[in-house]
Amino acid sequence: MAALAFPHITTSAKLSSGVTYSYVHNPAQDSKPHVLLLHGFPSSAYDWRHQIEFLVDRGYGLIVPDLLGYGATDKPREKEAYRLKKMCGEVVEILDICGLDTVVGVGHDWGSFLLGRLANYYPARFAKLAFLDIAYAPPNADGFSVDPINERTTEMIGYPVFGYWHFFKDEDSGDLMTDKMDHTIAVAYASSYDFSKENLCYLGAARKYYTTGTPGPIAPWITDHEIAMQKQIFSKEHGGYGPPLNWYKCEIANLNVPDEATVAKEDYYLKVPSLLVTCKYDPIGVPAVQKPGMTPWIEEGLLTVVEIESGHWCLLEKPRETNEALERFLG
Repeated sequence: MAALAFPHITTSAKLSSGVTYSYVHNPAQDSKPHVLLLHGFPSSAYDWRHQIEFLVDRGYGLIVPDLLGYGATDKPREKEAYRLKKMCGEVVEILDICGLDTVVGVGHDWGSFLLGRLANYYPARFAKLAFLDIAYAPPNADGFSVDPINERTTEMIGYPVFGYWHFFKDEDSGDLMTDKMDHTIAVAYASSYDFSKENLCYLGAARKYYTTGTPGPIAPWITDHEIAMQKQIFSKEHGGYGPPLNWYKCEIANLNVPDEATVAKEDYYLKVPSLLVTCKYDPIGVPAVQKPGMTPWIEEGLLTVVEIESGHWCLLEKPRETNEALERFLG
């Protein structure tokens, strides 16, 4: 919900799919490229605030949407509305409305997943790609299951990284996360990386945390004002956490598979300069898992990898280092 911090450059548009998106649009200066910033979960365009200020000050053009289910954008209740290909088409329609043929795409968390599919479905629209914390992964035409991922990461790093996905798919998860928002804030922005790991990654840990657990200390890099803004963005009045969880439910239900089965094998590969920013201390986007998973899917010489000493939220915890990595990549 960037309108809370940047009302003068925030607008909205009703798209051909029938949904209305809210987004930041700041025109470029001096032939600088336009940058598309795609947020993750639980987030909104507001979480790009440090990058918005930094890039606008340097003349870059920006498109920063509240993605479907978030902020001031529409929040359909049905999970079918959150198919990645459909949302890719909506993002591209925003680029068309803004008169942009090509942009530099930057994604974080689920925004990285969406950016990857944009690169598959609309490769001509992207001059460069940057993935923060979560690396590019190719389409999965065979179907998605979280259990093999948890088994594989347990073998690789000693614990499952996606245990919380089982909680997120439950019907009551959105209400629990909204009703116990202090729990949600504390586990999302924990002062201890281990607190997030212990209460999200292990099977059954998330439900136990929300039913019998106690919130821990919050990280010092997020202010009381910023926490209040997050609570406003995800309040019951603004839809809570239920609609964003449909991104997970759609993927778990394999509703993306028919679309991904249409992607030609040659389009699985990234063919433009790409940046992977790994987060050294993130217990979910573990660098030892992210980099090896991406490397086979990009042409040799096109990938730059930068590691930042942060947890999941590099864009918030280490904004200077994140901004510098982006500026070097933008050239």
